[in-house]
Amino acid sequence: MAVYRDVEQAFLAELHAVVDSGELVEVRGERTRELRARLIEVSDIRSRHVVLPHRNNNVFASIAESMWVLAGRNDLSFLSAYLERAVDFSDDGLTWRAGYGLRLRSWNGVDQLAEIVKILRRDPLSRRAVASIYDPDRDFVESRDIPCNNWLHFLMRDGHLDLHVAARSTDIWWGFSGINAFEWTLLLEVMSRWLRCMPGRLVFFSSSLHLYERHFDRASRLLASQPSPAASDATGQPQFDTDWEDAPAAWAEWMRLEAGIRSGQDLAALDCNLTDPLLLAYIRMIDLYWSAQSGAEPSVLDDKLVELGDSRLAAAAREYLERTQRLQH
Repeated sequence: MAVYRDVEQAFLAELHAVVDSGELVEVRGERTRELRARLIEVSDIRSRHVVLPHRNNNVFASIAESMWVLAGRNDLSFLSAYLERAVDFSDDGLTWRAGYGLRLRSWNGVDQLAEIVKILRRDPLSRRAVASIYDPDRDFVESRDIPCNNWLHFLMRDGHLDLHVAARSTDIWWGFSGINAFEWTLLLEVMSRWLRCMPGRLVFFSSSLHLYERHFDRASRLLASQPSPAASDATGQPQFDTDWEDAPAAWAEWMRLEAGIRSGQDLAALDCNLTDPLLLAYIRMIDLYWSAQSGAEPSVLDDKLVELGDSRLAAAAREYLERTQRLQH
């Protein structure tokens, strides 16, 4: 198993491995480079931001999609506002039928996260804290949307909560570095707080870790630039700090604010009631994103960046804004 300090280091090293050693495999008419049965461990799960040249990551989309998943949603009316290509993976143009959020929070009426909280509060050493995403009753069909991540297992040992994820298929470019590592490290941080323990490791197994041909050139440019991932500093990251019992209200408030911001209102005018440091930082990121999208003056964006403090989150936001502003000009 490859062990990495943080998500960015894991992405860079695994991308090297796929490009250098991946086997050429054509799947559904698309060429890929593929490594099979890949096992990846990330130690510092709060350092989940990828800021590397030529990757062109959108940290705002990663935040929005992760919050959408944890809220138990699968509607594209929300997601496509941040991820234009989301509709390309939908059967009906309205939802993701295999959206992780709905399957985690309402699997035939079962909130799997709630059940896991119950299990581990009752028995912290239990090995039964499992959530399923792949559904054999629904997923042996032809569809644009078959879940790639299939199984989650939370294991608490020595006061730390680990999360083990099993995936059948992982696009290292759009999947692992774009959303999977972000959403699962966030879920691990959130569940650790709800269980009043320390976050441990994310261990990610992919049966097929691959890079599509459409990303070969960009991957080569990224690797040729020989980027050096910045050292992670968890002390500089805002941390999730909301009790399980208060989480529904906090998520509802975050979604209320997001909807207002997306409709054109400024966060300052929305009477924000969030106190959680991470949720507050994430809604400020959304406010920054839509201010930039609406063409706000650089001084306004600079003031909003200052509110984020000196963190990898702010660095990811700054890199995105500088890159998109250069493209616009």
